[in-house]
Amino acid sequence: MAEGVTANNHRRRIAAAMAGGEALHPAAFMAFGNGGHTPELKAKAVDPEANGLVNELIRKPLSAVSQDDLFSVTGSGRLESQDLINVFVSEAALLDSQGNLLGIRNFRPKIKESDESYLVKIKLRY
Repeated sequence: MAEGVTANNHRRRIAAAMAGGEALHPAAFMAFGNGGHTPELKAKAVDPEANGLVNELIRKPLSAVSQDDLFSVTGSGRLESQDLINVFVSEAALLDSQGNLLGIRNFRPKIKESDESYLVKIKLRY
C-alpha cells in the first residue's frame, strides 16, 4: 500500500481543532484524476500545499477506512468497471465528509479499461 502526502491545509485544520476551533470531519471520499504524471509518464511529486487534485475526474464514497496503527489512517476507494473507461488515471485524493483535502497520492498513469476495477489505498501518517 502506498503512502500519500498529508495536505498542509489538513495539518492546519488538525492544529486549529486541538486549539478549540472547528471539529474535524471523518474521511469519506476519494477523488480520482489524471494530472498526477509528467509528459514522460512518471508520477509527479505531490505538492503538500495543494488544495485538490490537478484534474479531478470523479469523486466516490470510500469503500473502507481503517486505522492500521496508532499514527495513520488508510482510505480505500474503488473505480468500478463502468467508471472512467479508456481514461488515464494518475492521481487520487482522500477527502473528508465536507470535501476538504486530507492527502494525495500520485502514480504512473494507468489506463482504465471497461473490464477492470481499481482499488486505490491512500495511507496518511500523523
